[in-house]
Amino acid sequence: MIDFDNDQDIKRLLRSVYKPVAPSPELKEQLLKRLTLEVSGAALRASYPLWERPKLWLPITVAVISGVIGYGAWLSLNVVPTLLP
Repeated sequence: MIDFDNDQDIKRLLRSVYKPVAPSPELKEQLLKRLTLEVSGAALRASYPLWERPKLWLPITVAVISGVIGYGAWLSLNVVPTLLP
């Protein structure tokens, strides 16, 4: 039985089985097109103004509205009773 504990033997066997393959020109061209599309799409997404990004302004708006409602409730419970005789 062959001993496969040596890393050099395993590397040698893998090199003998798997030969390097160069990608086809069509594949390279398709990858370049997809890469340029992804980069241009990322640049467009980054240039959107704030009001066109609801994932950013929606939680901020909800937090501000909740704060105003909470402050109003606190005022009604603490300030209004001191104003009444």
